[in-house]
Amino acid sequence: MPRLPVKTACIVIVLVFGLFSGGQTAQEAPQTVRLSAVMQRISSTPDYAVRVQALLGGEGNKGFLTAGLMEDLRKLILGKDWQRVDHFPSFTIGVLNQSVSVAKRTGGKSATAAGEYAPDVGVYSLAKNQTVNLNVPAAKPTYAADPSTAVKKLPYDLVMGDGPNPALAPYHAESVRLAQVLNRLAQNPVIDHSHRAVGRGTLTLKIANVSTIRTSDQLLQALTDEGENVEVDDARYFANFAHLHDRGQDVLAPFWIDTQIVVPGERRSLIVPVSHSEYELHVRGQKFNADVSFFFGIDGKAQFRTMDSQDQAWVLGRKAHTYTGQQAQTAIRMLSAALRVYLLAHEAHPELAFGGYYTLGVCQDASAAVEQHMEGKTTLFPLTHEPSMFPVSSTQDVGNQEFLKEFEKLPSDRGNAAPEVGRVLGALPTANVDAISIPELRSDLAKVTSPAHLATLQRTPSLMERARSWLVALAILFGLLVLVWVLRRRASRASRAAQSL
Repeated sequence: MPRLPVKTACIVIVLVFGLFSGGQTAQEAPQTVRLSAVMQRISSTPDYAVRVQALLGGEGNKGFLTAGLMEDLRKLILGKDWQRVDHFPSFTIGVLNQSVSVAKRTGGKSATAAGEYAPDVGVYSLAKNQTVNLNVPAAKPTYAADPSTAVKKLPYDLVMGDGPNPALAPYHAESVRLAQVLNRLAQNPVIDHSHRAVGRGTLTLKIANVSTIRTSDQLLQALTDEGENVEVDDARYFANFAHLHDRGQDVLAPFWIDTQIVVPGERRSLIVPVSHSEYELHVRGQKFNADVSFFFGIDGKAQFRTMDSQDQAWVLGRKAHTYTGQQAQTAIRMLSAALRVYLLAHEAHPELAFGGYYTLGVCQDASAAVEQHMEGKTTLFPLTHEPSMFPVSSTQDVGNQEFLKEFEKLPSDRGNAAPEVGRVLGALPTANVDAISIPELRSDLAKVTSPAHLATLQRTPSLMERARSWLVALAILFGLLVLVWVLRRRASRASRAAQSL
């Protein structure tokens, strides 16, 4: 899973990792330590409290944190409440929605710089016609020479960045070229309703003797015709926004969310690390070897990306669906449409905070639309995009409309309703509970997914339901008080009447 950019600071976890660096405690899996272990060691340094106060303050608007939540986090850290820090923030989706809304309002609006959220097309110009000969192997950049793959050394012996995946990194140059080519092909001119070429220049690819490749469908077909193995995977992981390493050990640092599913036999709800979803294209053969993914990231870009960095063990990984042949072409065509649709959304709403992340969706939303198109339904959670940002009428492109119609049909987690159990469990990066390296999560999921309990799971009420229950209770109490007052007044009147006789 690629390292996500930190600059937008859209996720609370990024905030926490900007502050702390180092630590060691009981292992959850080989070479893995908890975030609380990092904090425990840092807490012994003389400037610990100063660093906390300086970074957190109390004014809010750091990522999705409101001022109140900033204060809660500050108290947890300064109070060294490590267990709660390890599971921070543990929001329900309803609370997370409210927190994001407040953060957006208090953060104000700023216009998007031109091209800031444009997909990476490398040297391939959008303004003119170009032809790229894919028969010539890509040699640069290598993984080691690419600045985007570099790890960052932080204070206290901490490193941010996971380094190369030994099985994928040797193909880095081809992966970079494939990702950039797919991003550029997705923006080739289309034919409008007047049957005229509109937009920009055209990128044309050549493979073997085929020199008329102008769409992703044609590219995948040409690769297949050359004998290359082409596979598209719908992949899920636990999201890792920090990519931290403490002296050679992975730092276990998920972003926790309250699912509102009651753990059987307990008086609490199931909390899970939020998941990351992406579609992955793998090409293997005698001439071409490349690996790219597609997702909408916290950098505000919906695009194809290289995917040859090493994953930390705790994020796991599951292929929910695998496609080849025509189905693979369909999936990539839908993702190409998603790229264009997100570009249109940024163009229409340049004022969106956080690069549009969360308002335009998270990594799951585009994947969910493709899964729904391919499978008839989606099994991903959470889905946070605001449908009003993506009107079908905003484009004449038939491919865009195909994607947008799936977007319209998706379930939404924008409100306070408890998420569907099927989507909560479907987003998990493993079907094998025993593979999970976080003991308390492994134990809770074993209870939740047990056949004896799965059909009878209970839900904790949402904020709206709790508020409604309180209002009903208060109304009943008020009614009882009025009834008591009326009865007492009648009794008093009857008593006075009896005394006057």
